[in-house]
Amino acid sequence: MTTNHTKQGGRRSTIEAHRESGVPIMLTQAIIVACTLCFCELLCSPLYVSFAPRVFPILPWALVAMLLAVMFSYVVGFALLWCAESFAYRMKRKLQPVVYAVTGAIGFGVWTVWAVLGIMNMISGRLGMGTVSADHTTIAAINGAVLGLASFFAAFTLGERLAKHRTVVIVLGVVSVLLAVGGGYVLAAMMHAVA
Repeated sequence: MTTNHTKQGGRRSTIEAHRESGVPIMLTQAIIVACTLCFCELLCSPLYVSFAPRVFPILPWALVAMLLAVMFSYVVGFALLWCAESFAYRMKRKLQPVVYAVTGAIGFGVWTVWAVLGIMNMISGRLGMGTVSADHTTIAAINGAVLGLASFFAAFTLGERLAKHRTVVIVLGVVSVLLAVGGGYVLAAMMHAVA
């Protein structure tokens, strides 16, 4: 999809496809968000597992967190990328990454509290292990905001450059979906075990 305005401040609109590869820049940005969040969720899984000791193994929880990160990226994150583009498009080039980063921080911070901790509380509550404390909720919200900030900043700075490489974009997209499928399988097994 192309727009009438192709460049603003030396930057192409992310709403259109890259002129060399034909890959939509905003889709590439969503894939960057998904992959960045998956990597970060893998690194942060020990933190989340510590919120409910003896309930979640690290690697299975990391896969569940990756599922939720990919869901965020391709549904909510896509809408937030569109909003960030709308807000940032007419701004000076130096301010545009800040708009993306703040949008990502707010969006993924809220998603972490509502979705990630919601799933965690649902499973640990069914096991009679209680729910995540208010202190841990604050830590998770801050952590989610930092991850959202990093992923949306990466999407802004790398989106147009990565969109040139169609094969890389496809491979990264497929990998993120496969990680989400693995996380879905693990989540289904967890839900079945506590039912």
